[in-house]
Amino acid sequence: MADYVIAGNAAVDKITFADGTSTGFMPGGATLFALTGIQLWTDSVLMCGGFGADYMEHMGDWMERNHIDRRGFHVRDPKNPLNYLVYRDSGDWYSYTEYGNAHYESLDCDPQKDHLREFLKGTKGVYCFRADDLDFFGQMAQLRKEFGFRFMWEIKATITVPEKLPVIRRILKNTDAFSINRREAYRLFEVEEDSEAIRALQGLDVPMVVYRIGSKGLYIIKGEEVFFAPSFQKYSVVDVTGCGNSSTAAAFYAWCENMDVCGIAAAANITAGMNLRYQGAMELTPENKRIAREEKKELENRYRKGSMEAGIV
Repeated sequence: MADYVIAGNAAVDKITFADGTSTGFMPGGATLFALTGIQLWTDSVLMCGGFGADYMEHMGDWMERNHIDRRGFHVRDPKNPLNYLVYRDSGDWYSYTEYGNAHYESLDCDPQKDHLREFLKGTKGVYCFRADDLDFFGQMAQLRKEFGFRFMWEIKATITVPEKLPVIRRILKNTDAFSINRREAYRLFEVEEDSEAIRALQGLDVPMVVYRIGSKGLYIIKGEEVFFAPSFQKYSVVDVTGCGNSSTAAAFYAWCENMDVCGIAAAANITAGMNLRYQGAMELTPENKRIAREEKKELENRYRKGSMEAGIV
């Protein structure tokens, strides 16, 4: 049905920046940003999850304009989630949701209610952004075994605490790729250096890990191979929201397409660079896709040559 499936839902975000300025409501949510991170590179991607009946009121124009495949959208509530993100001067942020976390989580992808199975024949990869929902992950383990796709888990910050390590390890036994940022990793593993976090991530025994360190770039970890890739800084920053989600999904796409670490890292960083040019979800225009392909080729070559301090750690 599609080469890639995003198991999640789309929210509507309103962002308040550290200087007090604010956006209007825009298409957002972690898994929508992940969708754009793959659709920048291929149109064979769809999202499967629950939505509110009013989602087109807030997101319809953007979805129509960007040709979003909505076959996996299932209306399961009158209201779609409305999220508020507030940035602090430190660059940190906090968020809350209009109708409460229980409402938001109730519309996340439910493999049975959202008929996920219908979209998995021939699928190369499935991405999710979740906490430790063992029922969900149990169903995904069975579907992964049955359909043979690769499974990416981008962990939610709420469970990146030491006491959650046993359940995280349990989930990762049926996971092919994993993504976490620096702040989350430091807290989860109780470390203070990237080198320590990387060793701990290697100890999770996941085939591919994306370890994100904010504006500095990211590490691609494949067993003993650790590759550092500085970020792509060509454009002025408009909004960093969703850069981690979109770059994670792009890295996952590149890995599923059997690219090497340079290709994986370049796809991720070019995607983040495109995302930060927009308030809310990026525009998936033919011109942006062309630019992304050209910039990826250039950045990948620079990584291969070891320029920009890129290379095996």
